Amino acid sequence: MYKSIPSTTLALLALVSTNVIAREEMSSLEELLAMDLGEILEVQVATGTTNQVSDAPAVVSVITAEDIKAMGVRTFSEAIERVPGLHVSPAYTRMQNQFTVRGVQSISTPQILILFDGVEISEMSQFASPVAFRYPVNNIERIEIIRGPGSAVYGADAFSGVINVITKKADGVDGTEVGVNYGSFDYRELWLNSNRSFGDVNARLSVTYEKMNNDNERRTQYGILDRRREMANIHLDLNYGNYTWRNWYYKTRQNMGNGAGLVGNNIDQDNTENVKTQLNWNGEISDNVVAEYDLSYSQSDAVSYFELFPAGTWPVGDDGNLFAPPFVPVEFPDGVIGAPVGVTKRFKVNSALVYSGLTNHRIRLGLGGDESGYRDVEERKNFGPGVLDVNNRTDDLIAPEVTSVTDTPFAYSPDYTRQLWFLSLQDEWQISDNLALTSGIRYDHYSDFGSTVNPRLALVWNTTDTLTSKFLYGTAFRAPKVAELVFVNNPATLGNPDLEPEEIETFEVAFDYRPNSEFTGKLNLFTYDANQLILNTTTLVAENIGAQEGYGGEVEIIWQISEKLRVDANASWLEAELPLVDEDKGRVPGLMSFVDLRYQIAQDWLLTTQSYWVADRKRDGGDTRDEIDDYLKTDITVLWQPDSRWSARFSIRNVFNDTVLEPSENTPVFALGLGFPNDLPMESRQIFGSFSYNF
Repeated sequence: MYKSIPSTTLALLALVSTNVIAREEMSSLEELLAMDLGEILEVQVATGTTNQVSDAPAVVSVITAEDIKAMGVRTFSEAIERVPGLHVSPAYTRMQNQFTVRGVQSISTPQILILFDGVEISEMSQFASPVAFRYPVNNIERIEIIRGPGSAVYGADAFSGVINVITKKADGVDGTEVGVNYGSFDYRELWLNSNRSFGDVNARLSVTYEKMNNDNERRTQYGILDRRREMANIHLDLNYGNYTWRNWYYKTRQNMGNGAGLVGNNIDQDNTENVKTQLNWNGEISDNVVAEYDLSYSQSDAVSYFELFPAGTWPVGDDGNLFAPPFVPVEFPDGVIGAPVGVTKRFKVNSALVYSGLTNHRIRLGLGGDESGYRDVEERKNFGPGVLDVNNRTDDLIAPEVTSVTDTPFAYSPDYTRQLWFLSLQDEWQISDNLALTSGIRYDHYSDFGSTVNPRLALVWNTTDTLTSKFLYGTAFRAPKVAELVFVNNPATLGNPDLEPEEIETFEVAFDYRPNSEFTGKLNLFTYDANQLILNTTTLVAENIGAQEGYGGEVEIIWQISEKLRVDANASWLEAELPLVDEDKGRVPGLMSFVDLRYQIAQDWLLTTQSYWVADRKRDGGDTRDEIDDYLKTDITVLWQPDSRWSARFSIRNVFNDTVLEPSENTPVFALGLGFPNDLPMESRQIFGSFSYNF
């Protein structure tokens, strides 16, 4: 049984300071720019209760629907690139999005918790989000991001941070919006958002369809990087009194671009289909007690097709796997093929009571649990045990056609079930007019590896009328994924049922300075120590053999320079080290900055530019390739909004067509003439135009 016991450093506290502007629905761009930087947007992501952002006991960033419209972004991953200390890059195996917070990164980056309306969407086998996940922005109300541990509130996987995407709700105001977005690489997007009331029932329907072809300038040694994709997204929400019923369907098909074997082809493909239904009740039980109950079911089906290695002759061991000595040369006329299928099913029950009957205290009690399963495993392949082992291969040493190993011991994973229940307690204590202490602890019990305890403490001090100082301490954990626990007969990773969770301990101090309503400045300083990180050994078996230490800082300013001009800017720096091998953490940015400049050209016209600078990315230990190039990328958007009905937008992403490369993994396949030794090219210049109409 595993227990995470807080160290004596629990006496140290940490604070978070952020300030975000609340923006109401805008009927014109004049209103969009006329914002008061002293306004406060209430968020729930930090504590599970409603707090003003400036008092939230965590480093919280909020991106609103108006921010998204002004920036001209198309997906939630593009929107969050502006957050200091957070970097979005492709995973080298399938170009799955990696969300790296403060340098915490692995192949599939499962160390960040992604929520949609408070419900996690992680894919149980490996990833923080469903495979090939790409979510459109037209139905997003806001995105709340915690940088730092969140396990005391959210439990597992809230390790380096939490991203909560809050969708627009049925609000009782009838209206329909239709929109179209068209641009480079045959990009097409159509959407419809409609709110309707039927007596006391409010309904909202949101439908989006997206399709995109290849960027012909995005080339590798194999030619054009194939990233064709197609996506459908549907939400149907119903609200009646204190009840809300949310339903979500999502389906996508995307070419991987490089494939699991780093071959680089136009064959490999991920197909994902997700459904979620969520019933929520919240309301007052008495004058001093507010309650919330949440019941949800979600399912994610992942169907993939890999050409692990191209057609040719490859060494095959006695067990049928490649490069497993002793081996013989086997010809693969169609390449080395694998086609796995897996389904994540999750049933969750959460409840919370907030009691405010004690003077200067607000107490939150949480209780819940879930049962998660990795089910309906299927696999077809032309290698491995049961297909090409010494007892099945033919005398001519030619690989067979793709063969099903479903419902046999030779599939890549057995079905797997995990159950957990949790209990959390949090006290928000207003010690005095200018001092507040938030303390919390959460106990999680897992059916497969035991229990974990995670505390948090935050002290918020209104130092002066214009300065808030905060101090924060917290721990977090990440539960092992199915791939790390039980995968077998797999060419990329092999499971280890004896794994324990990853752990992290973080300290932060932050300052929020607001001398007037036009200017906000923020400074966050942090240090963390992560242990028992799960890494693959040279035999591909997952082990708790990693550790990482990091420290750094983040600076932000929000300045309404004039009625027509506003600037949002931030910069972050990071030192991340691997103490067990005495090396710097490779492939993560040591320096990043972002500048968002918005200028109201005329009453109905808004010009927005964003510039992203990413620098100081080091190679992994033993990687002798040239240094990774820094890059500066600039986007421009012009928004025309004459009234509340019409809106048109013209965007150019990567205006100057700068070469943007993300570092590839250093891999032995380079010696075979495979892989991407020249790193992974990102998209070139893109031009988009969109139009929407409300009626």
